Amino acid sequence: MAVPFSLSPFETISDVVIAGDVARSQSTLALKYTVTGTLDNLVVPPLASTAPSRRDKLWQTTCFEAFIGMPNASHYWEINVAPKGDWNLYRFESYRQGMAREMGCHSIKSIWQSIPQGYQLVLNIPTEPWLPSAQPLEMGISTILQTDRTSHWALVHPGKDPDFHHRDSFTLFI
Repeated sequence: MAVPFSLSPFETISDVVIAGDVARSQSTLALKYTVTGTLDNLVVPPLASTAPSRRDKLWQTTCFEAFIGMPNASHYWEINVAPKGDWNLYRFESYRQGMAREMGCHSIKSIWQSIPQGYQLVLNIPTEPWLPSAQPLEMGISTILQTDRTSHWALVHPGKDPDFHHRDSFTLFI
């Protein structure tokens, strides 16, 4: 069963709306982001190569993100996907500490498509062997949109600055 979400902007931005849903199976996490509104100046970075690949620093431009934690655990994961499919998955030992590529994940499949009034990004993330299948998850869903300026979107913004790593922003439970 898919769990719906709606993101809020940290910075005020025209009529843009970001919503979607998350579904989990035994070995896959599926996320769907839908972005609608005035997106004429949306920066969609080109692929780094002819096919989507694992890349660092995707958050420096338009990027769709998900943070995954487990109850009562300090470690967590960060998923970054650019609209055209470049991706990365990092594991952190604790809040912004011990960042390393999660080597248990070898690819993230994504589909970026135009829809009436906007775009949709669908992700399929294989979770074996890096994420325990029976473990409840706490998730933070976020997006960075770059137009003529940058806006930060999340389920909630618990601090005075945008901080997607803040555990209080992991408010979606699956």
